[in-house]
Amino acid sequence: MKNLKFLFVSIMVVFVSLSGCESDEDTDLGAGIEAPSNLDVLFNITQDNSGVVTISPSGTNVSSFEVFFADGSGESEVLALGENAERAYPEGSYPIRIVAFNLNGDTAELIKNLDVSFRAPENLAVTITESAASNFGISVSATADFETSFEVAFGEDPLLAPVTFMEGDTVDYEYSNTGAYTVTVTALSGGAATTETTEVVMIEDPVVLPLDFESTTLNYNLIGFESAVSIISNPDVSVGNNSSRVVSIQKTGTQTFGGVVVPLGGPIDFAGPQNIRMKTWSPMPVGTKVTIKLENADGSIASADYEAFTTVSNEWETLFFNTAGLDTTQPFSRFVVFFDLGGAPTGDTNYFDDIELAEGAPILLPLDFEDSNRVYNIGTNNGSFAIVPNATPDPVNSSSTVLQFDRNATGPNNFALVAIVLDQPVVFNATTSFTLKVYSPRAGLPVWLKVERIGNGGLFQEVTNVTTTVANGWEELTFTGFTGNTMDDLRNVVIFFDPLQATSAPETIYIDDLIKTN
Repeated sequence: MKNLKFLFVSIMVVFVSLSGCESDEDTDLGAGIEAPSNLDVLFNITQDNSGVVTISPSGTNVSSFEVFFADGSGESEVLALGENAERAYPEGSYPIRIVAFNLNGDTAELIKNLDVSFRAPENLAVTITESAASNFGISVSATADFETSFEVAFGEDPLLAPVTFMEGDTVDYEYSNTGAYTVTVTALSGGAATTETTEVVMIEDPVVLPLDFESTTLNYNLIGFESAVSIISNPDVSVGNNSSRVVSIQKTGTQTFGGVVVPLGGPIDFAGPQNIRMKTWSPMPVGTKVTIKLENADGSIASADYEAFTTVSNEWETLFFNTAGLDTTQPFSRFVVFFDLGGAPTGDTNYFDDIELAEGAPILLPLDFEDSNRVYNIGTNNGSFAIVPNATPDPVNSSSTVLQFDRNATGPNNFALVAIVLDQPVVFNATTSFTLKVYSPRAGLPVWLKVERIGNGGLFQEVTNVTTTVANGWEELTFTGFTGNTMDDLRNVVIFFDPLQATSAPETIYIDDLIKTN
């Protein structure tokens, strides 16, 4: 028993001795780890002016780093050995602090300045275009490399702050007057570095067709000869001409050719219509001759004279000048206008306005279909139309040309009609009336007359209670009883033929001479 007890004690001693040796070895390993040293940090700043910086710390005897970003946020990031951090910085200088740790928790620190400066934008390209809506407007856009945004100053008001915009944006601006303006576009880097370019734009208000003399900023440079010429307030604002400003001309001296030259900003474009319309107002007798001709810029090339004759006195009307034979290849850029060319001065003051190119004479009341210069805008429903010679002239209607409407065989509520668009609105009052000549294949044909607004048939004046009394002969129908409510721009004249009843066979109906009698 004593021997067994001794053996147990011996074993316990050996175990204790072995355990003591292992503890001594662990203490020796920890003592061998040196403190972090040789600390450094690399900064890699991207070159796209985003401000993104890659921070890569390094050192000896390091197990991890803590990077303090020093950007005012108070934030930091812990990195294992070999890792890096990314951070976006504004332009400036930042004291980046690096704390290195070893396995024992020993530390070492490094502070190194990070300097962030953006490169100046490159390849700045600016596009300036004229506004499609106004002679005084421009649109600006820009592209560049390494930019963060753009600013544009338009050069008109030095107190106006530049407008900031991004690549892909377009900035619109409207000048208040004509002149030369310096547009400055600056590409920003997000920091102090910028790239700038300037471009001078000329804001002009060219005299072009159609010409209405309404601009208060444009110098029309009217040239009077043997006449007194000016642009004045319209002395007779009416349905014939509701413009604010018109040209006044009065012959002076003793010459018979007094007139005015109206210069344009460039040659007339004759790619479309080539005839000319012009509004006139004259106190002279009906039939007074109005003459125009075209010239090049210095007057060395001139067209033939083109004439029209007034049909009213002391009222606005639109005259049509047929320019057949005009050499449209010539650089015509001036209008010359005469009233009563060849007649001695009478002291009368005449007016003109709204010069325009046009296919034909204006479509106005009365509608008689006699003028071959008129190009009608006519629509139909449940039928077709043609302007034809009057096949059955009689005492009621002896005119040469009429409108033919071929009505289809239709069911009820067919609304067979012909619609004619006028160039001048019809004015109604409580006593307004119309007459219309009709040739119908049958008596008892209901005919309706409606005048409505273009694009809005819900605004109209209408009479629906007139019926033919003659078969196969001309008769004059009278339309009265309009409400007289004031409605602007009623220009679509619609004539219905028995629009509610069915017809088993087609019908041909003729109309002519729509006249507003009151």
